[in-house]
Amino acid sequence: MANSFENSDVEPLLRVEGLSKRYVPGGHWSKRTPVVAVNEASFQMRSGQTHALVGPSGCGKSTVARCVARLERPDSGRIWFEQQEIVALGGRELLPIRKNIQLIFQDAVTSLNPRFSAAEAIEEPLRIQGCDRSERRHVAESVMKEVALSCSWLDRPIMHFSGGQRQRLAIARALTTRPKLLILDEAFTGLDLSTQAQIVNLLLELQTAHAFGYLLISHDLGLVAGMADTVAVMAHGRLVENRPTRELIANPQQEETKKLIASTRRAESALALRTGASV
Repeated sequence: MANSFENSDVEPLLRVEGLSKRYVPGGHWSKRTPVVAVNEASFQMRSGQTHALVGPSGCGKSTVARCVARLERPDSGRIWFEQQEIVALGGRELLPIRKNIQLIFQDAVTSLNPRFSAAEAIEEPLRIQGCDRSERRHVAESVMKEVALSCSWLDRPIMHFSGGQRQRLAIARALTTRPKLLILDEAFTGLDLSTQAQIVNLLLELQTAHAFGYLLISHDLGLVAGMADTVAVMAHGRLVENRPTRELIANPQQEETKKLIASTRRAESALALRTGASV
């Protein structure tokens, strides 16, 4: 598969080669047939770029995200972050990597401890990194402003925030360590269209301000089209197409890509019928 960086002199922020991951139902000692979640996935992306992994549920895209963040160790393949190979790292060696690669999950309620206040949730990554209390509070106030939430809400319990506000808190939490790569794992699913648009705009503004790289995991090609510079389509654990977004949507080469585009257009038409808009 052609790669979007093969003719570029710019060093990638993230490079993944031959990534594979399988799971054995029932655990390591089970005799059941392993399930291949990801099979020989390869891609790369630059700082300040949004690279999307799209595909139906169960295609392996979230497993790729977890391996890139080193929440899981791949069975084979290599991952370079800023030219450092990170697959073999463990323990304290991963602390600087975790500082620079942060995840924003689909459900802010389950990714943030519901017993925490906003301040406790936001400051947790800094506490893990060893920052003192005054520094943690200063950073928490700063990132609350960046995500357009009032600093006076820092002591408010997580469960007192709305769904959209919780997602802003999740973004604020990810920003505290000033990461270079943010992984957005279905981060817009479950939000109404208005809130979704607000969160997308916020993330685009933050990317412009800080040159974050975004690895965007989604099944929604319509949303991806408005955010991503490049798109890799996944099916059954494999990357079947990987190209610049406009080129891929204008001239899809693989059947899986054509199905995603068709389903997006059907969804847009259905929405137009409900709202009375034209498409």
